[in-house]
Amino acid sequence: MIKVGDRVTLFNNMSREGIVVDMKRQKSDQWIVGATMEHIFILSIHFQPPHGPVENHRADHVMRLE
Repeated sequence: MIKVGDRVTLFNNMSREGIVVDMKRQKSDQWIVGATMEHIFILSIHFQPPHGPVENHRADHVMRLE
């Protein structure tokens, strides 16, 4: 599970590293037959260098770095 303060990178661009500064839940608008969809987590990530931009990405598009 990714938490605020974790170092992360994007699956589609591994050269970008950043730190999670905020997490928000967003209601999913997808419908599934015979099941319910859970909320989607949106992460606000502060990318390196230290004064890089803060961008929002879905949690399933992000990987935690150790």
